[in-house]
Amino acid sequence: MRMSTATELTAEHHAQLAELGLRVDHLDEAIWAGVDARSSAPPLGPTNGAGLLDWIHRVGRLREVLVAEGWTRVDKWNAGLVQHPAKPVVLGTLQGNRHTGTPGAPLRSDYAKGPAIAAMMRGNDRDQFTLFDSLHAHEWKLWFLVTYPHQEGERLVVLREVAQPEPTPQGQVVDRWAHRIPLPPLVFGPLPAPRGADGPDDVDVTVTPRR
Repeated sequence: MRMSTATELTAEHHAQLAELGLRVDHLDEAIWAGVDARSSAPPLGPTNGAGLLDWIHRVGRLREVLVAEGWTRVDKWNAGLVQHPAKPVVLGTLQGNRHTGTPGAPLRSDYAKGPAIAAMMRGNDRDQFTLFDSLHAHEWKLWFLVTYPHQEGERLVVLREVAQPEPTPQGQVVDRWAHRIPLPPLVFGPLPAPRGADGPDDVDVTVTPRR
């Protein structure tokens, strides 16, 4: 059961997300999908199974809600991104560390980035713009929904923020940031229930018998 945190969000949070064409419910939908997927990982599956399911469903749900509002799926080099219809904003997902969501704390990605993300970050040169001036340029700026799930007693807490990295070479973790929008964490009960209590929708497929 989700326990927080709409009341902790400020007008500044909403305004900064709106500059990027985002609302907090877009982010919540993606995070919820990842948490739901984690709960479906088999107990004897691979040790990274829960995290992998979380990432797959977080990417998928984030793109579903944004594509429904006009954004475009971007699969260049299988990077799993989505692009704003009018602004030069490209959004992906990233797993951070325990400092995710804490202003001024040393945020870093959990994994080193490959050639695709390194190439996409080249346009994130912070010397070329002030806070959101890049939105008026013609070069993509890569942002991430950064999350870090961890257990606090019986609760699952997902730390979160939206952040734009500085250009980072291939093979290095991302630990330098041009802009950060730290958000209050989402706190879940010990056993988050799947959102679709009635199960997935039926698949409607026309089947033509062989003659």
